[in-house]
Amino acid sequence: MTPGARLLSIVEIIDNILINKKNNNYFIENHLNYWLRKNRYAGSKDKKEISNSVYGIFKRYFILNYIRNKYQLLDNISLEITIIYYIFHLCKKDELISYFDDGPYAIKMNKNIHDFILKIDNFEISEDDYIKNSLPDWLLKKINENYSNNYRKICESMFDEAYFDIRVKKGVSRKNIINKFKDYQIQSDITPISPIGVRVSKRTAINHLKEFKNGLFEIQDEGSQLVSLLCGVKEEETVIDLCAGAGGKSLALSDLVENIKIIATDIDASRIEKIKERAKRLRVKDKIILEKNYDSIKLKADRIICDVPCSGSGAWRRRPDEKLNLNENRFQDLLKIQQNILNYGANLVKIGGEIVYITCSILDNENKDQINLFLKNNSNFEIVDLQNSWNNITKSHEWYSKEPFCQLVPFVHKCDGFFLARLVRNN
Repeated sequence: MTPGARLLSIVEIIDNILINKKNNNYFIENHLNYWLRKNRYAGSKDKKEISNSVYGIFKRYFILNYIRNKYQLLDNISLEITIIYYIFHLCKKDELISYFDDGPYAIKMNKNIHDFILKIDNFEISEDDYIKNSLPDWLLKKINENYSNNYRKICESMFDEAYFDIRVKKGVSRKNIINKFKDYQIQSDITPISPIGVRVSKRTAINHLKEFKNGLFEIQDEGSQLVSLLCGVKEEETVIDLCAGAGGKSLALSDLVENIKIIATDIDASRIEKIKERAKRLRVKDKIILEKNYDSIKLKADRIICDVPCSGSGAWRRRPDEKLNLNENRFQDLLKIQQNILNYGANLVKIGGEIVYITCSILDNENKDQINLFLKNNSNFEIVDLQNSWNNITKSHEWYSKEPFCQLVPFVHKCDGFFLARLVRNN
């Protein structure tokens, strides 16, 4: 593909994403994958550049739109924000101009486009203003309140590319997997913190590899691996995974412990169907029971995993559409859902058992504030201090907070942001 054809493709994909919302939600991955399937002629380099640009633009959507609103000359949001992204992050003005009229599959240059490019090229914005306009005011305020002097690092980390990590099956050597990857010309290394992970240097398709098909590893971010390890599962436990989704945590927990029974359920029963094939490939299907009726669970379990719906703020660099889909009303609704799930979990845990509360959020409202509220209303529970568990698991002193829970943040831990707290029921 010519540079002009790539530019046109990026604009068309962004246009489809912005126009074709469902239930007022954007779905970046769905539209991008549709384009990739429809345009199989595109080379791997073209696909990578187009994918990176689409995600790069939506990671920066708010700041690009802020700049765009200064000069609305084209009556085409998708083209305007793409031009701004190119000028600020990919190439110089003259190079971008050369991409127009670049063959039959390119955007035609006109005076308005030319004038818009010149204005953007002359636009100056300070780094502070760039950050201040990278999120809606209400979200930026929350991050500022939660992280004070580090709020800028938090915001900047949302522009980063997420790492591509895998979890290696228990009993399989990470070094062997790394050496196997070398045979496929895939560079990788052990994850910096997780003792069960491998970090692949470049995002690449690996689900066709025989090692993947044989269940020797599973795609899982290092942060999610650490959270799984910190859940504290033990031999002979019965565990209920209340928000199992596609089963990432259930599959990890079933691999960590030999004798365990996991009941995986979700309010959306269709989601847990994905667990079946994954559990079969990973050879843990006998450990996981799928319960499609979320409200019918009556038994008392040793451990309740509440990986609750949340803002996804810890993974916005991986899923930027979740940032675009969020507003203040939705955020308040999420807080109520989280409280309801915690309370439901409290009714299912045995005396002496634990609730494990997890989010992929970096916002206190969804994390420690929810735990403090729950403990205030449930005096028969107390929080478990996780620092020793962290040190034993990671052999690292990168313990971010002075609190008894675990908060992973991307700019510190170089993985997705996660929160985990364990609550033990005393009576």
